[in-house]
Amino acid sequence: MNKITIFITFFILLFPTLLLAQQSPARQLVTEGMTLHDQGEYEKAMTKYREALALDPGLMQAVYEMSLTSLELKDYAGAEKYSLEVIESGERKLAPGAYAVMSEILQKTDRTDEAIALLLEGLEKYGDEYLLHFNLAINYYKQGMSDRALHHVKRAIDLDKTYSGAFLLNAYLLNDSGLWVQSILSFQMFLLLEPDSERSRNAFEEMLQTMWIKKSEEPVERSFIQQQMMRNRPAEAIKNDKTPPLTPEDNLDRSLVYKAITTTLDSLQTPDSLQVTDSLQVAGSVTDPFLLFTAVNRAIMKVLEAESVGPKEGILWTYYIPFFTHIEQSDYYETFCRYISVSYYPGSLEWWQQNSEAAQNFVRWFENGDVN
Repeated sequence: MNKITIFITFFILLFPTLLLAQQSPARQLVTEGMTLHDQGEYEKAMTKYREALALDPGLMQAVYEMSLTSLELKDYAGAEKYSLEVIESGERKLAPGAYAVMSEILQKTDRTDEAIALLLEGLEKYGDEYLLHFNLAINYYKQGMSDRALHHVKRAIDLDKTYSGAFLLNAYLLNDSGLWVQSILSFQMFLLLEPDSERSRNAFEEMLQTMWIKKSEEPVERSFIQQQMMRNRPAEAIKNDKTPPLTPEDNLDRSLVYKAITTTLDSLQTPDSLQVTDSLQVAGSVTDPFLLFTAVNRAIMKVLEAESVGPKEGILWTYYIPFFTHIEQSDYYETFCRYISVSYYPGSLEWWQQNSEAAQNFVRWFENGDVN
């Protein structure tokens, strides 16, 4: 996060120095290049990688990093050359990442079919790999093959639940498929992992639309696809002026969730079109948009908690619902809501800046769980 600093331990500050002390000169240069890459100093990073290869011509880590940096420099020919070199080396730890880089080059040069074929080859060679499944999902998404995209992004999440991008893509696909309850939960998982970015703001707005808190005639800009593809989305995937699908979703009675949303909105006397400002004047009283979100979200979680009684199968019941209902029942629910809305509501960012101790307590609780 670039706007919120929660805490940085001494060990994290010291770790890069300790790591450099244990590396060979060539690997030290690669580490320095990676640092420069992260700082946006791509040309300087490439210089470090070349120096590393001069010392150790067979150092595939340097070649792999060159493919990533070339991609940032939009040197697609160079990125293709370096990623192919890593793929041909067969180095187990680096090859899946090189397949992902190569697939992105193929995407950017309008060779999506080739990208899909390449990633399927990677899966055949290396088995279940998060990056291969995730990049396949992106390619299928761009091809409009939602079922295949959803299959691969779900597999990517099964393999690694720490990568925010997979939850974001999953939320988009679920939303477009009419699985709006699961989409809301996937949006929140993404926002928990990546609360403070431009795509976080857009994701939060689309989530508000999915929750019927905010209405819009225009689609929110999405990651992974070009804006012209947004204009081709079906109208029912954009507008929220009609009753959503209420048939059971993985044994969940969605009509109960929808009723909880509409009842909460009616009780707070929300207008038809909610404008995001610091506060709203509604029926002579002031309603904070953040408090409106927390109230609707809590109402949803209460229904999910009640519906989860008894044996249930599937990731909705075994992962998402226990995870978020536990947060809702904790003392940190409002802090959690502030956290995931920090890119959207100015008041949430201000709250985090003024409540550093509460922020630290939330992070400790989230990382360590309940002490008692």
